[in-house]
Amino acid sequence: MKNTFRLSKYFRFLRVAGFCMATVIFFVPLAGASGEGASPQETLNVFMETLRSMEFPVTDIARHGELVKKADAFLDLDAMGQASIRQRWEQVSVEERREFLKLLWKQIENIAYRTSHDFLGDLKVTYPETHADSKGFVVKSVVHREEAALDGEVIYHLHQKEGQWKIDDVILDGVSIIEDLKYQFDKIIRDSSFTGLLARMQERLDEVEKENQGDSS
Repeated sequence: MKNTFRLSKYFRFLRVAGFCMATVIFFVPLAGASGEGASPQETLNVFMETLRSMEFPVTDIARHGELVKKADAFLDLDAMGQASIRQRWEQVSVEERREFLKLLWKQIENIAYRTSHDFLGDLKVTYPETHADSKGFVVKSVVHREEAALDGEVIYHLHQKEGQWKIDDVILDGVSIIEDLKYQFDKIIRDSSFTGLLARMQERLDEVEKENQGDSS
């Protein structure tokens, strides 16, 4: 029997603005086969293949854009972002909400997709357990590392929205991504205000842009 390992020890983390967001979230399938007839597991498998199809550094901008669009389509990041700041969502302006969500999407597309792609490689992922709950489906997945005879567990929550499967939470090493984001966001906002959070998110994106430019040099 294989032993389990803590994925947080193997995944690199998405550093957005002094907080960490596990990039394992993007092992959640958000892709084309996730119509009304597709199961949650089938949807996840399509997303895996979408990630594997990406190329970093990007050489074909048009093709990469299509793959990112395909992945984005099934991630309910807007709902996750709103849940991560909860009551503060009603306290900030419409413009600040839009800026926050825009920066969060950019973090995902420019940092997390690449990190998840690099980690995923040819690792085998299975889905031993799926069950419905009051809001959608809970899918347990296991990431297999054959060379180390170790398995890592990730649990996803998916729901139907506009006829497609979307993910609204991920449990990594027993910790909810949304709850982790909320904790980190709250700390930054307390220390430097909501405007300070937006500024730190933008700073991180600027750093990534410089790193990506280094890839092509």
